[in-house]
Amino acid sequence: MKSLQAELQFVAPWLWNGRIWARTGCKFDSNWQPACETGDCDGRLQCNGLIGKPPATLVQVAFQGDKGKPNFYDVSLVDGYNLPVSAATQPFSLKCTIRGCSKNLNGLVPSRTSSC
Repeated sequence: MKSLQAELQFVAPWLWNGRIWARTGCKFDSNWQPACETGDCDGRLQCNGLIGKPPATLVQVAFQGDKGKPNFYDVSLVDGYNLPVSAATQPFSLKCTIRGCSKNLNGLVPSRTSSC
């Protein structure tokens, strides 16, 4: 199986907060049909407030816009896991460590159909 890696860097305004879902198998020429195999948000390239369809690894970011207040970012598995993801500051800061989930957890997590 061929392993693909992608890196996305973007510049956000100082007062921006949002979520970025990891997605797989996307084709954005589908006219409002599901465009991604995982993490799809109504066939859109930018989710614009919609939630990526689980399972999807999620990066959450909150910029405070005030140098006296800390900015926050994390990688969350609250919406499931579909891809290994990490987030880091640029330029690298000793105050901020790289956050991520690089291990495939699908075999360790019970399926949603399990009953307790």
